[in-house]
Amino acid sequence: MDGQYSNPLKIHWLADVDCNSCSGEVNSWDKRCSRALGYKYIVCENCIAREYDVTVQELRDTLQDHFGLIPCPGI
Repeated sequence: MDGQYSNPLKIHWLADVDCNSCSGEVNSWDKRCSRALGYKYIVCENCIAREYDVTVQELRDTLQDHFGLIPCPGI
């Protein structure tokens, strides 16, 4: 499930913002994750997962368990 979305049309992509690490596209979920983890700039969940050496699904589970963040529809 790394980087895959169940319905990309339901995700709100941020048109004028890129991942501060890989320069890829970011969405509202990436923004929520970055804020919850105290990042100064928005970083995509793939880069965050890579930084913490976990899978994207493990990152999502951790964010839900510790911060109560539930992924946006489509994620």
